[in-house]
Amino acid sequence: MTLIQSDEPAEKETPVAPYDVMAPHYEAFVGDADVMRYPQWVVGLLELAARHGATGGRALDVGCGTGRSLTALLEAGFDAAGCDPSAGMMDLARERVGGGVDLQVSALPDIAPGPPLQLITAVNDVINYVDPPALDAAIGAMAGRLASGGVLLFDANTPLTFGGFFGRTFCRTAPGLFLVWESLGRGEDGGHRADLHAFTQDDAEPERWTHSVSRHVQHHHPHARVVTALAGAGLELVAVEGQRDGGDRDPIPDEAVHIKRIYVARLP
Repeated sequence: MTLIQSDEPAEKETPVAPYDVMAPHYEAFVGDADVMRYPQWVVGLLELAARHGATGGRALDVGCGTGRSLTALLEAGFDAAGCDPSAGMMDLARERVGGGVDLQVSALPDIAPGPPLQLITAVNDVINYVDPPALDAAIGAMAGRLASGGVLLFDANTPLTFGGFFGRTFCRTAPGLFLVWESLGRGEDGGHRADLHAFTQDDAEPERWTHSVSRHVQHHHPHARVVTALAGAGLELVAVEGQRDGGDRDPIPDEAVHIKRIYVARLP
């Protein structure tokens, strides 16, 4: 007989750290193909930042997750630190980057103070987890950590993402693990909600499975709203590119074609 033990239900999940529950299953969920593509994607973003002056120095990866983008910063020669709202994901980041890298559990807009930075990155949906009323504070907090001439680089999902990936219900499996991404529909702001159900087999008792749920709530930030927030934070918008599904970028974003907008802003 198969026994299913319920873990934290979705109703108890907080919007601040949905990845705490997801952390043990994150790499299995994103899949081998994404794990292979992700470093190249981040390297391409860092090359874009370098074209606008971010070629080295201190950097902070906001929403660093398991440390994949933080690793790219370190390999590019930055003196890089990371922060993320999920303690579970940060434990995985420590395993990846080692104990010598400064890692802090914090969420936008409440990032810790520190020395002025030459580059801040917030990639892979970080901005979309920010509530629309908190967007100005979130961007202002990052601007407040930049040195003069410092660069902020982040992405924002377009409605094409919310109607595609977020809008589907699908399953993924790994040995001893069954994952169900359940789309819950569009939010009032054009974003989307979804639950990730994880059914995990007990190593000691193979007939026993544990069910956990992480709720993911993302928000749509229209381009004009992002531009206003950047200007309010005293940042100069120097580039906006459109990213296609698969990672290719175009110099002019088109929400009928691109799943993300990539922003590069600089503090004068």
